[in-house]
Amino acid sequence: MPPRRPTVRRRGFSLVELLVVVALLGMLACLLAPSVVRARELGMSAVCRAQLAGLAAANALYAADNERFYVPAARDIFWGYAGNLHRWHGVRPSVGQPFDGRLSPLVKYLGSDKRIRRCPAFTEFRGPDGAIAYEAGSGGYGYSDLYVGSRFWKDGFYHNSPGQLSGARTDEVAHPGATVMFTDAAMPQGAGEHAGYVEESFCYCPLNLPSAGAPDSPASPRQPSIHFRHLRRANVAWVDGHVTERDDFWSVTGNAYGADPEAMNVGWFGPEDNSLFDLD
Repeated sequence: MPPRRPTVRRRGFSLVELLVVVALLGMLACLLAPSVVRARELGMSAVCRAQLAGLAAANALYAADNERFYVPAARDIFWGYAGNLHRWHGVRPSVGQPFDGRLSPLVKYLGSDKRIRRCPAFTEFRGPDGAIAYEAGSGGYGYSDLYVGSRFWKDGFYHNSPGQLSGARTDEVAHPGATVMFTDAAMPQGAGEHAGYVEESFCYCPLNLPSAGAPDSPASPRQPSIHFRHLRRANVAWVDGHVTERDDFWSVTGNAYGADPEAMNVGWFGPEDNSLFDLD
């Protein structure tokens, strides 16, 4: 009869050892969490850049079909009582209602789903509940309203100006690679516990254009709307179609809606003038 093998007693983990392992895993998760969050933010920013490139390409195709004129930003925004119904991203039946993206003049150039896609990082905003969300449907993207998206720069910025009827012509943009077309955008509203964002369909240049067409004084800037939502960076689509990130943020501390744009990462990039927006 063969000799019996000695019995091997298997020892389990003690409670103390289990607690140590759990604590180590918790510490590891805490160390990795910021990296995971950052990776997620970078991924959303990459998707956003691709969507902005798609908008710029759609606008170029629109111009090719429309005698080289880019899509108007808002062809009836200053056009009497019955106006203010048309935007580059859609049409609404009356003021105070959301825009229908299916009626956007760009829709036929936006791929098979034929819609303005939403920036994946723009989720904390107020919905289309009347005037508080006056640009609902733009997807968190803004279009250059006084230059590429209009002819206000040529005809003057005033009520019933013909400058709103069409965008700039492609050959009027002297430096396509250095002229803003679309950016991340949002409009801050309210303060404190009432602070929040609404969709904004224009990326406002820093200075207004009076009726003469020349920029106003820097002492009275426009409402900032460029949203630095991607790790304090804003994505920008230029007229030539390339897309970049900008982190050279500057802003103001108040707007017409009682908010602090600077604290809410909404402002501008570049010089404190219209040089990155104008067509010269």
